[in-house]
Amino acid sequence: MPYRRLPNTDKARIRSLSAAVGKMKNNYYYAPVLQPELLNRAEKRLQLFSEAEDRYLKSLERQISYSKSELYQSRLKNARMYVSHFLTVFNLCVKRGEIKSSDRLFYSLDEDNGELPELSSDIAVIRWCENTIQGERTRTSKGGTPIFNPTIAKVTVHYELFKELYDKQCELRQLTEESLTVVSLMRPQVDELILEVWNSIENYFSDLEGEAKMKACCDYGLIYYYRKGEKAD
Repeated sequence: MPYRRLPNTDKARIRSLSAAVGKMKNNYYYAPVLQPELLNRAEKRLQLFSEAEDRYLKSLERQISYSKSELYQSRLKNARMYVSHFLTVFNLCVKRGEIKSSDRLFYSLDEDNGELPELSSDIAVIRWCENTIQGERTRTSKGGTPIFNPTIAKVTVHYELFKELYDKQCELRQLTEESLTVVSLMRPQVDELILEVWNSIENYFSDLEGEAKMKACCDYGLIYYYRKGEKAD
């Protein structure tokens, strides 16, 4: 026998409630499957959850679109390139004996490791730009010879240009996380309501059996699954 299973995605939750509410609006006087109080709760909860889901999806879309924009990617590329070039030159100076290997500690680098840090993510670029800028200032304040081509001033310019966009991206990410939290907090209530609606629908069609009952319930948004190896009639 097929078994029912509550929706496990937000879109499926919305589809299920929409089917029940929509069917009731069209057939209420002919088939009062849901009592008015339950129908009213389902309609209100559907609207609130749909609006919350829509806000989350739009927020996520804005966040992704912003991070993939040509300006964002261009500034990220430049900041990564300049900090990478700076640290490459710095490591060459250490290799030639012009700078002590212990000076790597000023930049939060491993004293005995001349490899570049991982710079694949935007947060990594931000972190290593900050480490590099602070490290160069500390080293030169102690009498060290400044690195040229590129200078730390160049690294700082491209870091600040990217940081401006990165901060905006963080704001968008925060809004997305907040809207997702709202959706997440609503899910248990929505699942509980869907269960109540499904029980009411199955109870209304309790006089039917087998495929006839399942088809009638499916029209109101219930979801049934066949077990492995089981086929529909």
